[in-house]
This record gives sequence, structure tokens and C-alpha cells, in this order.
Amino acid sequence: MRLGLLDIGSAAARLEIVDLDRARIPRASWSFKARTRLAENTGADGVVTEAGIEQAARAVRDCVRAGADKVPGALLAYGTSAVRDAVNGAELRRRLAAVAGTRIGVLSPRDEAGLTFHAACHWHGRPGTKLTTVDIGGGTIDVATGADAYPDDVVTLPFGAARLTRQYLPDDPPAQDQIDDLVEAICGTVPRSLTRYAESDLGHPVAQSKVLRQLAILTESSDGRVARHPVRLVRAKLESWIPRLAVLSQAERARLPGVSRTRARRILAGAIVAEVILSAIGVDELEICPWGLREGMVFRFADVCDQVGTDLDDVRDAMGEMFA
Repeated sequence: MRLGLLDIGSAAARLEIVDLDRARIPRASWSFKARTRLAENTGADGVVTEAGIEQAARAVRDCVRAGADKVPGALLAYGTSAVRDAVNGAELRRRLAAVAGTRIGVLSPRDEAGLTFHAACHWHGRPGTKLTTVDIGGGTIDVATGADAYPDDVVTLPFGAARLTRQYLPDDPPAQDQIDDLVEAICGTVPRSLTRYAESDLGHPVAQSKVLRQLAILTESSDGRVARHPVRLVRAKLESWIPRLAVLSQAERARLPGVSRTRARRILAGAIVAEVILSAIGVDELEICPWGLREGMVFRFADVCDQVGTDLDDVRDAMGEMFA
């Protein structure tokens, strides 16, 4: 069975075709990506501009048109925090659904963290091993821990890299007082929220999200050598890079190893909140996991198909509030 998966995020929309029968490895046999630029077009008040809605709708339309002769009957479409948390999110979802030809689901922050953790468990491949995952998205940060397929404990906070940048770092490059305000906001909440993690066995700590992977590439690259596939993000190296990122413009950051143009603006906020999280939970390094929400969604879909069959309406009902 093949699954079409349309992921609508703060930077891009991506349509993938995944073969569920190929050893349960969620590798896409075909994919297409188009820029949504939702993060850039969301104001400090959380409202996506009309131009932003039109840009996101064009991205979804381009994905659907590109996959018109490839998408199977099963198509799941969902928006991440940029869609879920927009003040005008209902209108945004309505417009995106109109061009996608299907409902646009959203996950709660806790469910999104659970699916991302689920992907890490499959990637790690050692049942019964305790994992702790750290994920920095556009709108939220998530820390989850457990030894089963889904986490026993999740902390999710509204301190995603895009949200922090929008709220605290409007200038390019940001002023020092803006950075100070951001640090104060994070340090006033994150360590307190993660106290129980600092006092418990975290097992195997894992990093998920594009921001953390790009920071790993940046911090592991040296002397003209680009670490394209880093295996870890080291806190000490991350900490040393924060002052350097703070004085660079978005364009200058985009020229650094591993930093994409779409995430160059938010990479400073991502680095700051990552360092605070690692300090709060008492971890010196995280292993980089290449799988995240999309892979977790694929695994969850396959699990539900095993339970209820392959009728898409039955699968959607079983997957719960995502399609409410």
C-alpha cells in the first residue's frame, strides 16, 4: 500500500509518496517541495497575512499538481504549528484545504511530540531502551521521554525558533537588548518546566528537527570541512557559536555551513533555546536522529491500517483528533 503525505510547515509544503510495504522504512519513493514562507508572513500578533495565505496556498497547489498522477487513494494532509497556532488558522486551513482537495488536519503539540518520539524509537531500533528526545520546531519546543513506542512524559512549550524570532528578534541582526529579552523569557520558564528531567535517568538523548541538525552541521564543521552528516550536537560547541551567530545578519548566516536560507533568520533563537534545554536537563550532547514527524506519521498510519484495515475513512477516524 502507498500513502501520500502532505506536510505543510512554516517554511515549506512537502508532498511525499511512501511505500508502506518496503520493510516498514518510511523512505519516500517520490517527493516534491514548495516554499510556504508562513513564518516570514506571520506577524507578531500571530496573524498570517493575506499575502502569506496566498503564498502557502500556491505552495500546496504546486505540490498537488506535481503529484496529480502519482498520489494514491490514501492522502493525508496536515499542518504543523505554523498552521495550528495562527490566529486566523481556521481561515488558513479552509483556503489550504480548497486547493489540496482534502481536509487539512492539525495535531495538538502533545500528539505531535508523541509521533516524533515514535519515529525516534523506530530509528533507534532497540525496544525497551529509554529515550529522551529534544525537538525544536517553528512554534514549540518538545522534550519527551519513555521506553515504549510512545513517550511516558512530554513537556511542550511555545518557544519554537520561528516564534521566538518573530516575538523577540525583529531586527537583522538583532540588537543586544532584544537577545537579552529572549534569553530572559526562555530562562524564566524552560529550566523550571524541565526540572523533573534534570532529576531523572534520561536514557539515550536524541536530537530531532531541522534546526538541531543544521546546528550540528555548523558546530561540527571546521577548517573548510563541512560535516554534512554529523552524528551529534555537542553543547560546548553550540555555546561557543551563539555569540558569533548573534552579530551576523540573516544573509551572512545563510552562508555558514549547514544553515539554509529559510532557517538562517531563526537559527540564532534555535541555538539559544537548544543550549538552555541541554543545560536544564543536564545533557552534554545529543545524538542526531534523521527521522521526525513525517516518519512518525507514516508509522502511525501503518499501525492503524494493521488494526482497522485500509479504508481511508476508518483510518482517519482511528487516528483521532487530527481529522476532527
